[in-house]
Amino acid sequence: MKIKLMFPALLLTLLAQSCSGLSSEAKKIAGCYVIPEVSQQQPVMELNSDATCVIRAIKPGVLTYAVEGLWNVENDSLVMVLDPSTLKVEEGDASLVGNIPVRTARKVAGYTDLSLELKSGDVIYYYKKVQL
Repeated sequence: MKIKLMFPALLLTLLAQSCSGLSSEAKKIAGCYVIPEVSQQQPVMELNSDATCVIRAIKPGVLTYAVEGLWNVENDSLVMVLDPSTLKVEEGDASLVGNIPVRTARKVAGYTDLSLELKSGDVIYYYKKVQL
């Protein structure tokens, strides 16, 4: 009887661990991204395969801060829901941090194994994928 109960429990555990909730497109773009003109070492986006993310605002020599949240790709847009209470100032004066948007969405204009392009209005932002 115990063996019969253990198998479904094990199966459910394995299934739960394999489900991140990410869309198929999101799974393809998960990774760490930099904006080459801003920083080559510190990623501005860490899009993790477990649907968590870390987003950084970087102004070199002035202010760098990070906020954690959740992310996914929905209807061709990268959607991030951030938790302002996770704010971590990595460099600079915390009083310079403005309002942190709780939810943000940018259209995915394109992606490869090496880059991600997000569109906001008429502007396309280029992000380079890096290995940490």
